[in-house]
Amino acid sequence: MRILNAILGLLIMPFKVRIFRPEKIFKGKRVAIIGAADSAFDTENGAYIDGFDYVVRVNKSLITWNKGNEKYLGTKCDVLIHNFHENMDRGGAGKIDWDVFRNFGLKFLVQPRFDKDGWRSMFNYFKKYLNYRDPIFILPNKYYRNITRLFHDYHPTKGFCALYCALNSECKEVFITGFTFFKTPYAKGYRDNIRDVESNRNHIASQGLHDINMEFNNFLKTLKTARVKTIRVDTQLHRILTLEGYETVNKVLKIN
Repeated sequence: MRILNAILGLLIMPFKVRIFRPEKIFKGKRVAIIGAADSAFDTENGAYIDGFDYVVRVNKSLITWNKGNEKYLGTKCDVLIHNFHENMDRGGAGKIDWDVFRNFGLKFLVQPRFDKDGWRSMFNYFKKYLNYRDPIFILPNKYYRNITRLFHDYHPTKGFCALYCALNSECKEVFITGFTFFKTPYAKGYRDNIRDVESNRNHIASQGLHDINMEFNNFLKTLKTARVKTIRVDTQLHRILTLEGYETVNKVLKIN
């Protein structure tokens, strides 16, 4: 059965993997990007978020959503950037569950990595689920290389990929919430086993995949050159930019 599923997965995959081109999809649109930090719960922005043309979320955000989150996070998700690792506690993004995803109106499930590991994870997905109904998307090779070039021997988080895609797409407006670059805890219920800042930083260091300081600095560089008319951020990110990213704080507006 495993061999048969592998063969079927290989047959399905070429017809269901498509290229996600953010610079075309997001151009001229209002885009909200919702991260996993606790700052997304400081203000009841749910209705505001759902009013955007595209709402982008990352990893476990749909699997861990509950009705009590609606007034803070909204109910809409057009784009989900997912690492395609389905474990819940070791950096994974939770189950790839289309029954859940469709409830949020998901249009684009994006596995961004255009490399060997990215293609392997997509093959494993098709081998496991034999899903011939729902397409999955990947960033163009050159586009993904432009992101990874910023990180040298490290990998960008899926949250950074989401931010990069929007900030380089000539959007009409971008709203960013739930991103504090590991300076505050995860939102409660997202990744509770490493929720506090120190535990999370130790976990990231032990994995050796991400450099949180490099990630923040690359965000500042991306923000500085952003091709977006209006960029709004939540209160905590505005405070962080005021204290540590002073050259870019004038690029953004704080939402009250």
